[in-house]
Amino acid sequence: MNVRKALKRPTLLACLCALAVVACMVPRAQAENTLDKIKRTGVFLAGVRYDFPPVGTVDGSGNPVGFGPDLAKAIADKLGAKVQYVQSTSANRAPLLLNNQIDAEIGITTPFQSREQTADFTIPYAWDSTTILVHKGDDLDPTHYGPPKKVATTQGSGNVTVFKRIVPDADFVLFQEYPDAFAALLNHKVNAVVLNRAATAVVLKSNPDLAVGKDINRDVWAIMIRQDDSKWRNFLNWTLQELWASGDYQKIYVKWFNEQPWFPMWSQYGLQPGIGGALSCCGN
Repeated sequence: MNVRKALKRPTLLACLCALAVVACMVPRAQAENTLDKIKRTGVFLAGVRYDFPPVGTVDGSGNPVGFGPDLAKAIADKLGAKVQYVQSTSANRAPLLLNNQIDAEIGITTPFQSREQTADFTIPYAWDSTTILVHKGDDLDPTHYGPPKKVATTQGSGNVTVFKRIVPDADFVLFQEYPDAFAALLNHKVNAVVLNRAATAVVLKSNPDLAVGKDINRDVWAIMIRQDDSKWRNFLNWTLQELWASGDYQKIYVKWFNEQPWFPMWSQYGLQPGIGGALSCCGN
């Protein structure tokens, strides 16, 4: 009997060790992906701008309006979810995303390589250009706005990097939101505001004494999401192209920019194979 017990003990110990090894090999349950979370809660938390018309601003009742909010609503409709808008700025958009306070940021965000260290991006959904806003009669060449002239934009804006490519020693004054930068320009505290051309038409309507300078570059916008969330990114990529193929994207764009988009979605040769209405010639 003692011999049998002696034989069983190592066998039992071996089994326990084996179970422990297997347990260590089983990966921990992955965190819920954003797409499944939205489907479960029925709410899409969309980061949109409140300071950058026509991309995003607020109406007289304080409701978010603009290209970004309308595009977010169209995405929510595809999900069968409600959209809940969260104000994003150049400075807080990344923290909002990383802290799970928004599911995606739909603003004027350029997918710089540096930003991809902490976030992921969809395919481009809009193209614009970077320019300067100055007083009428002032120099329209951005390269002439080095020190002692001062230029303004918002904290966290990629336009600082873009502008310093042509004026490396540019003297920047940074503000939380664009209206503050415009006020500084109007009060002659800065000589120019660096911004996206898309916003200039709205600003000029209210401030006819201002003028738009020459383009600095072409600027692309993409929806910013959390890293390693491919199911959500795929859904957004497909939805953007489906909205384009159906013509709904173009309707939203014309509503806010008063012109048809001059750029194609995804490729001038057709959309991603499998997207409704897309051309699939010559694909493999």
